[in-house]
This record gives sequence, structure tokens and C-alpha cells, in this order.
Amino acid sequence: MPTRKILLTGLRILATCLLFAVCFAVSGALSGLDKIGQQTVASQPAPPANQQVPLMPDNFLRSFLVFTLCAGGTLSYLILRSRWHGWMLVGAIFVSMYGISTVAIQVESMAFLSNKLPPGMIRALFVQGAIAAALFAPLAVLALGKWRAASLRAPVSPVAPPKLASILLRIAILVVAFVFLYMFFGYYVAWRNPELQRFYGGPELATFWAAWRHNWISSRWIYALAVFRALLHIACLYPLVRMLHTSRRESALAAALFLACWTTVLLLPNPLMPASVARSHFWETLGFNLVFGALAGWLLCFTAPVPQVERT
Repeated sequence: MPTRKILLTGLRILATCLLFAVCFAVSGALSGLDKIGQQTVASQPAPPANQQVPLMPDNFLRSFLVFTLCAGGTLSYLILRSRWHGWMLVGAIFVSMYGISTVAIQVESMAFLSNKLPPGMIRALFVQGAIAAALFAPLAVLALGKWRAASLRAPVSPVAPPKLASILLRIAILVVAFVFLYMFFGYYVAWRNPELQRFYGGPELATFWAAWRHNWISSRWIYALAVFRALLHIACLYPLVRMLHTSRRESALAAALFLACWTTVLLLPNPLMPASVARSHFWETLGFNLVFGALAGWLLCFTAPVPQVERT
């Protein structure tokens, strides 16, 4: 690849990351999420009189930069590697981005944090995610030069659709894997933190299987929620894997990176959650998303890669 093209692509990716940051900030203002967050901070106990309160947490800009580069960079990679273009690509990015970064996360927040969140915050989070995805998807596709199909590409060979039995088997494997990995990382990573146990008011359980049994007896709905979120993840990841049309290895890598990039939002200062709890959730979800994403990307790749040759 010529040096000029490498530099141009790098600048486009940086511009896309900047677009992501702007869309994220604008959506927070339009949805009312910023106002709710300010009210939440204002309602907390006042600090001592001799202590000066900073306008924003010391690590906010650094954490926001990490989140922006991870999410914007990963989405740029997916868009650049896509064989789709235009509104079809925009739709795939919007559905996957909104479904994973907002719906899948906030459904869990409704289940576990509804009594800890300020009134109206859940609704604002859903609106904020929708606005951010709706703004970012078309702007990113345009900025990365994927609005129109590349000229003089080799035609894509038709591929026989997979059998229904194969599809159902892969979905079943992914659902079972999601539930197991969700409980596994939840117990061995998040639940190891005593502060997190106190935050959620849960008991200390000696073994993983004891935790599994306890949840099955006292909170069986957790497994139904996990199955629903598994199907939601599959539905949101499939368009990404299909639009890439790459090898299974790259599909696994792309899906793992896409899921993992959203965990960096937990690095942002959160007035509703102690830093120790947020950090435990970060490592929990990072490990889970990397493992499940790789498995999903591998199993949802039904076709072999088709070479696309560009003529200069």
C-alpha cells in the first residue's frame, strides 16, 4: 500500500474518532443525560468547606480519550473492511452499535440498578444511544469513503445458504456459551470484589457452582435475562460478520474487538457507582466480551472469504 494512502487512511480514522466523540457529546446534551448527571452530582453530600471541588474529575479527559479511540478505531476498522457500502452499511453499523452499546447494556441496568439510578436516566440512556448511533453511522461511512461501492472490483460469487439445522445449532451453542461465560466471569472476576458484593447486597458464595445453584433457586429470572441478551448479541453481531465476508479468524477478531471496545465506557467517572465496582465490572465484561465475541464471530461466519481485487 502506498505511503500516501496509509497516511490518508490514518487521518480518516482519526477524523472518525473525533466524529464519535462529538456525536457522543451531542447525544448526551440532546437526550437530557448531561442534565440528569449534573443533578445527580449536585444531590450528593457536599464536601468539606476547605476542599475545592474540580469542574470535572481529574481522569475524565484521559478516560474519554481511551473510550473514543477504542470505539472509534474499532468501528473504523469494521467499516473499512466491509464489502457493503452506503445506506446498507449505515444500517448495519447503526443496528450493531445501538444494540450492543445501549440496548444490551441498559437492559441489564434495568434489572440490577433500577433502584439505584435517578428517575428518567434509563430512558435518557436509550435516547442518547439512539441519537449517537444515528448521527455517527452515516458520518463515519462518509468520512471513511465507503458511501459508494469501489469501482472495478471482482464480482462476489454466490454462496449456498447454510442449512437451518446448522444455523439453529450454532445459535444454541452461542446461547449456552453466553449464559455460562456470563456466570463464569461474573463470579470469578466481579464477585471477587467485596465492595461489589456490598454494593449489590449479595451473599458470599464459596464456589462457582454454589453461586449457580443460588441464582437458580432465588433469582431464576437471571438466566432468562441472559438468554435474551445472548439472542440480542447474536442478532447484532450477525450483520457485522456478514458485511465483512472475511475468513473465520478475522471475523472472530472483529467481533471480539467490537464487543470489547464498549467496555472502556466503564473507565469514565461514574457518580452512581464506586470506582472499585466499576473497575471490577470493566475486567469482567472485557474478558467476557473477548471470549464470547471471538466464539460468535467464528460460528456466525457461514461463508468462506471471497477475494476482492482492486485495479488501479
